[in-house]
Amino acid sequence: MTPCPRIGRRFFRDAGQPPIVLGHRGARHAAPENTLLAFERSRAEGAEGIELDVRLDGSGEVVVLHDPTLARVTHGASHARVDALSTEQLRRLDVGQGERVPLLADVLAWADQHDQLLNVEVKADRLSWPLLVGTVVDTLLDAKQCAERVLLSSFHPVVVTWLARRLPEFPVCWLVHGGQRVLRSAPGFRVLGAVGVNPEHTLLEPPRVERWKRRGALLATWTVNEPERALRAAELGVDAIISDRPGAIRAALYDSGSPVRPARS
Repeated sequence: MTPCPRIGRRFFRDAGQPPIVLGHRGARHAAPENTLLAFERSRAEGAEGIELDVRLDGSGEVVVLHDPTLARVTHGASHARVDALSTEQLRRLDVGQGERVPLLADVLAWADQHDQLLNVEVKADRLSWPLLVGTVVDTLLDAKQCAERVLLSSFHPVVVTWLARRLPEFPVCWLVHGGQRVLRSAPGFRVLGAVGVNPEHTLLEPPRVERWKRRGALLATWTVNEPERALRAAELGVDAIISDRPGAIRAALYDSGSPVRPARS
């Protein structure tokens, strides 16, 4: 495996390069979210990687699921909490088109096989999140993944700090959204140990982006599904765009003649 000389190197874009595109939970428009099928569809559409969510199941395994319950992804077939079901029980559930809930280890192996980038969002909506962080750390170390292929992120600032401290070779970003009055500008993201910020696309105002860039922040914005919005984000200088429609966004970025990005300060 190729050595990785700099934290987050593969996610940062140089001036003149369009952002990389990551499928939001895969190609959600074409396959059930957070499944290997959705991830493969995203890759087929030309995306450089995927964004996914992880949490613990009842067996203590790290599984790839966004919600704390299964009601939405199983279309009501199960209303169980994810952490109340064993890995074996989860494997029996159809989350659409015959797909099953994958383990993080399954996705790491897939990404290694296809050289795909991963943005792994660590969910912190359960009291067991310290155990989740520890298990994610162990899973990544056991998989012997090149740290430059995996970007970690979380909305919880303490989770960001724990990940940065326990996985110093892996890039970690602080997720923020427009509904946060104080934290949406990610103040002190460097103090947390983060290399950058994953802002909701509504937060991409030029002064705020410029402040982040002056700090050398890696910027991965979500969830961008309109080509015009993607082009604007590229002009502002984001490094990655997370989209439900990765193929359409990538086509817009490249067919437009690769918008020139401002140089990093």
